[in-house]
Amino acid sequence: MKKCILFLILLGIASGCSAVSSQGEHNHEQVSAPHSVDSQDQEVEKLVVQRGHDRFVFENPSRCMGILVNAKDLYRFAYRRDGEELGDEQKLPFLQEKLEEGTSQYDKVYIRIVQKPFIPESGVNEFPRKDIVIYLDPQNPNDAFVGVQNPHNLDEWKIYQVKDYGGWVKKEIDLHLALHTGL
Repeated sequence: MKKCILFLILLGIASGCSAVSSQGEHNHEQVSAPHSVDSQDQEVEKLVVQRGHDRFVFENPSRCMGILVNAKDLYRFAYRRDGEELGDEQKLPFLQEKLEEGTSQYDKVYIRIVQKPFIPESGVNEFPRKDIVIYLDPQNPNDAFVGVQNPHNLDEWKIYQVKDYGGWVKKEIDLHLALHTGL
């Protein structure tokens, strides 16, 4: 009996993060129509993290990576609930640089989720998007800014301001870089 219970516990641990939702909810497998994309599981091609002039690129990051899960949660929080939309005209010149690891000419703090374009099917309550960027603005250091790239016009970003999350974003980046780069 003890061996059976121990086996079940080990089996549960071995299943990894796929059995645990980022918000404590249970994930239920659903069979979707062919060519349908679940926006929650949209594949991330790259995760770009910049602190100061140092830019780090993580290719094909795990869906369970903490900074990625939290960045996506902040994105959903910004556009669904708490973000103050600043409009489409915002220019983000630091995002025009190549998405390569190295030194940037811009002194910025940001997280960029590089992914394939997502255009929701009719009846799906999601916004179309390509990349998502979460960045800090030195003029408003206490706030976080969430940029959502238009999948039809890649030069256009919709910006949301999320009050009082700037310190949290900086700590997320510091923690991620400490754990994954040793800095």
